[in-house]
Amino acid sequence: MPTSAELENLRQRSIAKLNTDAALDHIAILIDTSLDAKFPRGVERALYLLDELERRELAPRQGALIEYFRANAWSAKEVSAGERGSWDWEHPEREQQILALSRASAHPGFAELDIVRRCQILTNRANQLNTRGRFVDAIEGWDKALSILPNFAMALANRGFGLKHYAGLLEQDRERAILLLHAHDGFAAALAPDAIYEGENQTVLRRQFAATAAEYAAAADLDRIRALQDLDGTDLGRSKAERAYRRWCLDRRLFLNPLNDLGAFSVAAIDDLVLPTIMEAFDDRSGAFTPPPVIGFFNQMKQEYASARFMLYEGLNSTKIHFSDRGVRLFDTLDYPAHSLAIERVRTAYRISYSLLDKVAFLVDHVWKLGKIADRINFKNVWMVEGKPRLLDGFKKYPNWPLRGLYWLSKELFDDELKRTTAADARELHDIRNALEHKYLQVHEGWAWNLMLDSPASNCFCLSIDSDLLEAKALRVMKIARAALIQLALAIGVEERKKNDGGTKLLIGSMPLIGLEERRKRRDPGW
Repeated sequence: MPTSAELENLRQRSIAKLNTDAALDHIAILIDTSLDAKFPRGVERALYLLDELERRELAPRQGALIEYFRANAWSAKEVSAGERGSWDWEHPEREQQILALSRASAHPGFAELDIVRRCQILTNRANQLNTRGRFVDAIEGWDKALSILPNFAMALANRGFGLKHYAGLLEQDRERAILLLHAHDGFAAALAPDAIYEGENQTVLRRQFAATAAEYAAAADLDRIRALQDLDGTDLGRSKAERAYRRWCLDRRLFLNPLNDLGAFSVAAIDDLVLPTIMEAFDDRSGAFTPPPVIGFFNQMKQEYASARFMLYEGLNSTKIHFSDRGVRLFDTLDYPAHSLAIERVRTAYRISYSLLDKVAFLVDHVWKLGKIADRINFKNVWMVEGKPRLLDGFKKYPNWPLRGLYWLSKELFDDELKRTTAADARELHDIRNALEHKYLQVHEGWAWNLMLDSPASNCFCLSIDSDLLEAKALRVMKIARAALIQLALAIGVEERKKNDGGTKLLIGSMPLIGLEERRKRRDPGW
């Protein structure tokens, strides 16, 4: 361990005469040394030097590295402040880490970094998302790192941690067991001889991972789960068209099913996500001989999501002119306009998916009894003091992991700083939705967009977009809606378990729920 004088000399060292790579090496050493020595002044100096270095003319690779080291410095600040493990919903150090890691992964120089560094950035970003409660997005992040290096130990192990905590939120024993099995297998893969570690603490990490793997193995009969899981033994449908649709959804992880987060396994090709058992007092509402209204509301949200998903699929995969488009007289505006039932299906899927976020907010207000003004509730403000950009006091340390994830999802979409970095297209997503709902979204044929000498300009009257971009953004909004619905259902599950854990001396009755028969989903011709 360096002495105080050595730490101070390291902190005061100038980078003015160092070339950029040498300066980056110095800053990396300063951050690591300050973390080990619990020397916060060194971390502050590192952040200052990174800001100074950013003013230079940088190669793309160096710009990406600056963001990676900035995230490491904020991580060191979190440790030195004793904030590691904090339940605070508002957390400046973690927010800055997500921002920096998002900038690094989206930086033009990211592709020029060596593959281990790229995996570090993607893994660290996924870790932060998982800590915040956005476990669905975190799993995709770890999987992205593993697509680069399938044996990257930290992605394997952290994905294992994430799956274990995800499993703990589930009510279905089979799904919980399968996620636990895959969590264990992640640690087992991280212990393999060919697993890739960075840094010098491989022995310590392997010991920790071995202990965790043993803990998970002791929690259930993993061999039996492995033999029974049968991930790819489910039929995808009765027709070629249905099988193609379900395979498309699986590949994009669009089913409301936690097993779809493990990958494109046929067992996940159903939307089996439901709300947990709901407990309410008999006098909470009139008409108490019917199921709680949140059951019906969530039914409707699921149906809207599933219908929007199929509309998107049809819109993206349509190759023929639909008969409903024949005889619809339109004018050629000479800018390659895109008008068809297929485009309208994509537009409608986008609108439905985006609107689900505000319905999530409405249900949050109802379940957590926030008392918001009903016609003013939206996904941005439901967490806030009425009329003020300040988090409600009741949420500041509220112990509900998936609910906190919903809040951070709303921040990514609506917080000015976060949406510029973690979701750089958040403003674009909002503008498209606004144009779809309230004005004119001018869609042009994607193949012609880049060939036009003068691409159509957006203005106050219309927003111009090519069909390829609209389709990509519709798929993105669909994935956002899926994550929000999963986190909402599991957040409500956390609350219901709290009620049961608290115990009660009241008389409790039960009302079994019966699944809606599929034949009743057929529209009666007499309607």
